[in-house]
Amino acid sequence: MTLPAVTGSVLGDIETWVRRIIKSPSSQAISPTTIADYINRFYVYDVPERIQLFELKRQYTFETIPNIFMYQFPFDQYQGLREPAYCDGVQIGFFMSNQQFYNVFPELVLNEQPIQGDGTSGPYTIEFGQFPILRGFIDDLGNLLPYVFITALNVANNQMYVVDDGNGLLLQTDATFQYDPSGTIPVYDIATGLININVVCGVIDYETGVATFTLNQGTVPSGNVINTQTSPFSAGVPRLMLFFNNTIKLYPVPDRAYKIQADAYITPTQFLTTNAAIPFAYMSEYIARGAARKILADSGDTEQLQFYEPFFREQENLVLRRTSRQNATQRTPTIFSAQTMQNPYLYSQY
Repeated sequence: MTLPAVTGSVLGDIETWVRRIIKSPSSQAISPTTIADYINRFYVYDVPERIQLFELKRQYTFETIPNIFMYQFPFDQYQGLREPAYCDGVQIGFFMSNQQFYNVFPELVLNEQPIQGDGTSGPYTIEFGQFPILRGFIDDLGNLLPYVFITALNVANNQMYVVDDGNGLLLQTDATFQYDPSGTIPVYDIATGLININVVCGVIDYETGVATFTLNQGTVPSGNVINTQTSPFSAGVPRLMLFFNNTIKLYPVPDRAYKIQADAYITPTQFLTTNAAIPFAYMSEYIARGAARKILADSGDTEQLQFYEPFFREQENLVLRRTSRQNATQRTPTIFSAQTMQNPYLYSQY
């Protein structure tokens, strides 16, 4: 007797199992597209948050750019970074707390009053006292995080704000740095990825520390000071990493390209067709029961939901056991094992 092939390696098998659980064999009751949507949502959104599997663990790697200290983490592909972190193969400090990070590497903010108003709205040219300077950043939600601030009082004694966008443009905003003060127009359009032209008022060179701008919200009376706040830095080999709010900060700011690596858990990829292979076939029944669980909850079939809940938990425990066995074979580090150097942040090869 020949045993049949083991099912569960493709999406179509999971759909069949889901239909058996929810008792809907006909596509007229619930379409394959709808079931696939439930499977995708459970696999992509629920699985990474419910369980952390060894198979989903990867080493995230990226290359630094000279004089760039903030990098966007691809949160749609990975669930987050974890220590240890390495720069060109050498371990560096890893932090997920702003307080702890800046206690080790405080940021210098240089306050200056380099020029005064001349009774006009500009153009004004400023040469900062120290350079190069840190540049602003736009995060994954479209929020502007500026690092260059220029402020002045206009003839109506109202504060005007000019900040940088991280790409060499100066923008006139309100006190939140997110909107055009003339009409609450967003500085950055997350849908198009473009800066709103209405807020651009000048340019800045981060390497030479020279900025030129024209204020579009009033004139600066003669004798009124124009204040600036910048963060100068000395580039070098990164020794510390901060992972916070889906962004990565490296200090010292990289002076050239370095390979940065850290542990991360990947987010499972969405299925595209009914013939798409399941990356980890042993999870097939768990995925099917998880998708069916969502369908039963949405349809209000609480009796069936409660009946099948123990079976769903059983499959989740079985999936987790595979990772537990993998972790159980790893030796717990001690002060007597795997200690190749005393200072984990020592850059012996440089």
